[in-house]
Amino acid sequence: MSTYNHILAAVDGSTPSQHALEQIPSLPVRRVTAAAVVPPPPGGLGDLSPELEARLRAPYEKALASCQKWAEGRDLSLETLLIKGEPPEALSEAARDYSCDLVVIGKRGYDLPAGAQMGRITERVIGYCPNDVLVVPVRGTLNLGRLLLPVDGSRFSRRAATQALALAAESGSTLLAVSVLDAPPGFMKEVPEVARDLMNNLEDLVAGVAQKAADQGIACETRVGVGPAYRLIVELAGEWDAGLIVMGSHGRTGHKRLLMGSVTERVVGQAPCPVLVVKADKG
Repeated sequence: MSTYNHILAAVDGSTPSQHALEQIPSLPVRRVTAAAVVPPPPGGLGDLSPELEARLRAPYEKALASCQKWAEGRDLSLETLLIKGEPPEALSEAARDYSCDLVVIGKRGYDLPAGAQMGRITERVIGYCPNDVLVVPVRGTLNLGRLLLPVDGSRFSRRAATQALALAAESGSTLLAVSVLDAPPGFMKEVPEVARDLMNNLEDLVAGVAQKAADQGIACETRVGVGPAYRLIVELAGEWDAGLIVMGSHGRTGHKRLLMGSVTERVVGQAPCPVLVVKADKG
């Protein structure tokens, strides 16, 4: 059974969305739907004439036609869906209504300054969508051969570990489990005994993942570090040549404000490779 059975790919005709779509064949998936969202008319305009409606839809219909042509050239079964509304909410509703279990969305670049936001649309899609979200930077290529899994012991992290192990087992991947002590400067010297206990806990976390991987015949490396968690994860992804980062989200769904967690948000904003944001609870 595939880890993901039905993917919803958000497309809008842009280079980032097309690049994200092009990564999907790397996933073991059975069904793909490309969805384009026609946003509300600017200025709060009400009913539009048929001509204006057609002009508003035209670029999104063109994007879907382009996606369909691309899929046919690769013998990929692709459905298309044109919907109206605010993109985050509309994509979330479509994912639910069409029983999708993964949303794929593109992101412009990964050379954002520390602390930069990932982009309002991407951020809100992750927040609203009830399912896991794969965020693909425009210069990042999905490679399931090398999966980086940050773990912190939370239920969000445990759910991400479950997905990472499932993907690794399905794809024959090598897994790197990493845990970071995000401590302030001087912490290790000021309270060495506490620091040692915390580091031991982190060692136990990654060892636990490694044991589960070994039980399933999955190659797994482990790392433990000290410093800003997001920075170490992003740097390690580059050094280790990770093809995908799998990490948990502290996010809420529905009409709640996105609470992804600053580490996940910054990793998504700056990672050189795609990031799979795993929700703790689906639906």
